[in-house]
Amino acid sequence: MKLKLIISASLSVLLLTACNDDKVENPPENAPAENQNNETSNEAAFNFTNFDLEVEYKDNKTIDVDYENEKNGMEAAYLDDLADKKLTSDEAMEKLTPFFEGLSFDQNTENQEVINQVKDAFSVDDNYQTFELEVKFPDGTEKEYSETKTQ
Repeated sequence: MKLKLIISASLSVLLLTACNDDKVENPPENAPAENQNNETSNEAAFNFTNFDLEVEYKDNKTIDVDYENEKNGMEAAYLDDLADKKLTSDEAMEKLTPFFEGLSFDQNTENQEVINQVKDAFSVDDNYQTFELEVKFPDGTEKEYSETKTQ
């Protein structure tokens, strides 16, 4: 019985991994990939290699952005419950690229400035409850930014 459970769990994990369809087939030309000789190019499309944003509103509404650009490829997903949009792969990247291009922060930018830039870029409505952002920069620096509104 335990063997069946272990085999079923293993197969489920493999199936879910194989069905991941967030992979971007046509990434922006100059988007920096993680571990790219630890150099940041001035020509890079974005100032980060990973971007994970979650904004939560009342009534379980969220904005959820996931972007990863690593050596083995790029993945992107965009969910906006307020606008009833759910995009993955190339469609998500097409939607996210203009937002990302408008961001000018780096790992040395003050936390509140980063939060303000992201809220402006994604038109985050002021009635959100929590704002959580995790960013990984091309030099490997990882930073977290968060803001919670008390109501």
